[in-house]
Amino acid sequence: MKLYLDASALVKRYVEEIGSDAIVPAMNVADTCSICRVGFVETVRAVARGGEPPDVVRAEHDWASFHVIDVDQAVTEHAARLSVRTGLRTLDALHLAAALTLPVESVIFATWDIRLHRAAREHGLRTLPAELS
Repeated sequence: MKLYLDASALVKRYVEEIGSDAIVPAMNVADTCSICRVGFVETVRAVARGGEPPDVVRAEHDWASFHVIDVDQAVTEHAARLSVRTGLRTLDALHLAAALTLPVESVIFATWDIRLHRAAREHGLRTLPAELS
C-alpha cells in the first residue's frame, strides 16, 4: 500500500490526537509514505504547536524516510486548477495535486481535513479515514 499524508494526518504520528490510533499503524504497514514538500513546513509547525521539542526533532529526523513530491510546475498548475474547481485552499490543493501524481489505484490518501477528504474521494482516491464528517 502507498500512503499519501497531508500535514493533518502526519502530525498525528508525533502528537496524540484523534486519528493517531489509525495513522501510526497505517504508516507502519505502508510500502511507501509520500507527502508534498510543503508538508514539511506544515507538519513541523503543527508539531511544535501541539507537541514537545523532542517531537519536533523526531519529525525533522523522519523526513528523510518519506517519498517527497516536489512542488514543480506540473504540480502547481494542477493545484491551481483543483483550487478553482473544488474551492480547496492553496496548500490543500497542492497536497491533492501531489497525491494525484501517484497511481490512483494504489494510493490511500490520509487527511483529517473535511474538504480535502471530500475532494480526494471525488478524484478517485481511497481515504484514511474511509469516512470523515
